[in-house]
Amino acid sequence: MIMCAKRSSLVLYLFAAALLFAAPAAATTFTVHGWELGERIGLNDGRQVWTALLDVDIDGQAGASFCVDLDTHIGMSAYNVRALLDPFTQPAPPDEEPRDFAWAGHVMESFGDVGALVSSSLTRKQAITAVQAAIWEGIYGGGVIDVSSLSQGAVSMFDTIMASRPGASRGTSVVVDLVGNQDQIVSRAIPEPSAAVAFGIGTLLVASARGRRSRR
Repeated sequence: MIMCAKRSSLVLYLFAAALLFAAPAAATTFTVHGWELGERIGLNDGRQVWTALLDVDIDGQAGASFCVDLDTHIGMSAYNVRALLDPFTQPAPPDEEPRDFAWAGHVMESFGDVGALVSSSLTRKQAITAVQAAIWEGIYGGGVIDVSSLSQGAVSMFDTIMASRPGASRGTSVVVDLVGNQDQIVSRAIPEPSAAVAFGIGTLLVASARGRRSRR
């Protein structure tokens, strides 16, 4: 009887731990700490915009981010997250215009480390500009960026990125679908609520199986 009570307590404890593990992911927050500006460039619709690399974290996990939405503003603050999307397998939300998130994922995985792009012919500001402009150009299907508004170094890297092809790599990038603000592609993913729940269920099953073996 005592052993049964202990097993029940263990199962309840593991279940509670699983719920605690799941809770932070279910209430995901996205926080912008700052940004590093690239160049102010032109779009083909006449607008002038800044390119930028953002310093962010998702529930405390730091990462670098580029925006994937031209039409809304994001500043230094905490934001609610509607969904975390795998850029390679999930489309844009159904109530938003289509965007090629797989392209954004490819650019982030292959060119998101702007420090590695810097050379004697490419400044960090130009690298940021090229990566951001290439994300925008690719996810919207082309014709978005007024390439003549980019500096010479940024144009060269922009052309290099646009000439690349998405590979089979599946890295840690994630598209953050922000509520009422521009979506972001972030260089580090975090577990989604479904993953946390799966972990909790697996833990309970293991505990249950061990309990049955001990009764034999």
